[in-house]
Amino acid sequence: MTHSGERRPEEIKKDVYSQLVWDTRVNESDIDVEVSDGKVVLSGLVPTYPDLLEAEDDAYAVSGVRYVDNRLKVSYPPFSPTPGDAEIAAKVRSLLEWNPNIDATKIDISVDCGQVSLKGAVESIWQKYNAERTIENVRGVMGVRNRLKVDPPRAVTDEDIRTDILSSLVRNSFPDVNLVNVHVKDFVVTLSGTVHDYSTCRLAEDIARYTNGVVEVNNNLVIA
Repeated sequence: MTHSGERRPEEIKKDVYSQLVWDTRVNESDIDVEVSDGKVVLSGLVPTYPDLLEAEDDAYAVSGVRYVDNRLKVSYPPFSPTPGDAEIAAKVRSLLEWNPNIDATKIDISVDCGQVSLKGAVESIWQKYNAERTIENVRGVMGVRNRLKVDPPRAVTDEDIRTDILSSLVRNSFPDVNLVNVHVKDFVVTLSGTVHDYSTCRLAEDIARYTNGVVEVNNNLVIA
């Protein structure tokens, strides 16, 4: 996702900091922000993995941001004991097994120094990211490597996928449907074109992710 339009780096930097301070979900006290040519680099420490993800979303929401390079690292407070890898893996396994939308028997879990790796297969791309979201708040998780493969149960063609996405955009009263190009090759969707705001950009990506047969989505939309 990118933004068009030129803004001075210092203006973008100020707005990113303001967005981070505004967002009560994020502990921004140890986050550093650098901006160059519309690229935002986030570095420093955050206390939880959700802080890391939410900080990136906040930066993308700022006008003029073309790309966010998220270099944040998770560092739990010293007064808060961090679970070991085996304990984290057991909690992740439990949460995935309790998730009615995911077949956890097809997912392999490994944890190395708090870094969780998910391997195996799911039936849809939204299940792939649902599995990741399910475990984001597990205590001790420093990051997630989501290597799940999408194996749709029903065969579809690239053109079927493209038609379904375009139809869904229309049904959802998508405001910029005529400005969005949808390209599908080998079940991978690439979105390009121009939209007017961040929420519209995310909506287009969500619609693509929820479409049957999609194995990955590349969101190259520009926010004007």
